[in-house]
Amino acid sequence: MLRHSFGIFMHSSRLILGLSSGSKVYAMKITNIMTMVHNTANSIIRDVAVSSSIIEFNDHSLAIVDTGMTGNPELAAALDELGYRSCDFKLLINTHLHCDHIGGNSLFKNARILISRKEYHYQLHFERALQDSNDPLAVLASFGRKVGEQDHNLAHDLKRLAEQFPLDSSLGIESQLEYFENNPALPAGISLIPAAGHSIDSHAVCLQGRSRRALAAGDALYHRSLWRQNSVPGINYDEQMFKQNAGKLAEFKGVILPGHDYPFDNNSGKYMENSSFIL
Repeated sequence: MLRHSFGIFMHSSRLILGLSSGSKVYAMKITNIMTMVHNTANSIIRDVAVSSSIIEFNDHSLAIVDTGMTGNPELAAALDELGYRSCDFKLLINTHLHCDHIGGNSLFKNARILISRKEYHYQLHFERALQDSNDPLAVLASFGRKVGEQDHNLAHDLKRLAEQFPLDSSLGIESQLEYFENNPALPAGISLIPAAGHSIDSHAVCLQGRSRRALAAGDALYHRSLWRQNSVPGINYDEQMFKQNAGKLAEFKGVILPGHDYPFDNNSGKYMENSSFIL
C-alpha cells in the first residue's frame, strides 16, 4: 500500500535535512482527494470538484486540509480505499469556512481543527442574514457583493446553502477548534499564508518538504486558470482583493493544490501524474 511504501522510503533514505541551526525539514507525503456532490439542484455545489489534501508526516502522523461538502460519502470512501482511518488524523486545517470545504469535518473526531476566528464570526453573521431574509439578493448587496437582478438565482442558492448546511452544524465540536489568531502549534514544515478575497480571511497552507514545496490554496486560488477570468458575481467577499492575492499565489514555486482543480507543478506547468507524491 502507499502508506507502507512511504515508510520504507523514509527509513531507507533518512529523509531529514537541516536548513539552519535548530531547524529540520522532513519529507512528507501528500495525497490529493477530489470529491463532488451530484444529487442536488443547487448550482453552486452540483458536480463541482472540491480538493482535500492529506499530509502524512515521517512519523506517519496525519493531517488534512479541507474536507469537501457536507453529507458527501466520497471522502469517507476515499479515505477507506487509501487505507486511512479518520480517527487517526490529529490535525485538520480549513482554508476557509464555506460549506463545500468543511463538510467532512465531523469525520475527524480526534483532530484539532484550525480556523480563522475572524472568518467564523463573519460567516455566522452572513449566514444568519441570509436565513432571516426573504430577499437574499439584497443581503448580498448589503455585504458589499457586486450583484444585480441577473444574480437572483445565485442569491437564492446561497440562501438555501445557509439554511441546509449552517456553519455550526458542520464545523466540529467546540473543544476541537483552535484559531489562527492564537498562533496554534503547527507541525514542522507547515505554515499559513493569509490570502483574503474569496472569503474575508482565507488562508493557504504552505507545505515544505525535504526537496520541494506544495501549496494547498483552497479557494484563494480555486483553479489553475479560472481565477484570471471574471468570477461569478457575489461569490467572492472582495473581488479585487481576491485577484491580487490569487496572482501572488500563482507565482508559488512548487506544487499547487487548488480548491477546485487537480494538483499541478507550477515549475513545469504540468498537472501531477499521480494523486500522491512526496515532498
